[in-house]
Amino acid sequence: MNKQTIYSVLLVLVVIATSCSNDDDTEPTIGNLKDVTDCEITIETNTLASICVDGTDFALPNEIIKFVTTFYSKNDNPIDTEFIWTIESGNMEILNIENSTNGLIAKSIAIIKFNTDFSGNGVIKGMAENNTGSGFATHSIELESN
Repeated sequence: MNKQTIYSVLLVLVVIATSCSNDDDTEPTIGNLKDVTDCEITIETNTLASICVDGTDFALPNEIIKFVTTFYSKNDNPIDTEFIWTIESGNMEILNIENSTNGLIAKSIAIIKFNTDFSGNGVIKGMAENNTGSGFATHSIELESN
């Protein structure tokens, strides 16, 4: 073999050896396992309005977690539902709110950040209002122990 062929083979081997690594992350990324994007409400024939708020019961400082509220108001169009999220207590902040509908149900997902000084005693409130119905529910979050 001539020198040019040997150098070409060596170059290919070096490229292959340096481009492959066992450290490469081939696993799919999974979101925060504490995120909740659905909560069930009971709707019976005599139900005029129903609301729920759901999410994790425990959080650590600096975590960002999704919470959900769903709302049903009889004879109302769910697209007309207005949601208001509030922090009732605890060192948290609302980063984002996304609203949607599914059939007769209106849904709102709030992304909550637990501040560096979060020490528990957190309460979030999800309120919903439509043309003829309204409701609210609260959810408590405590400090997770390591």
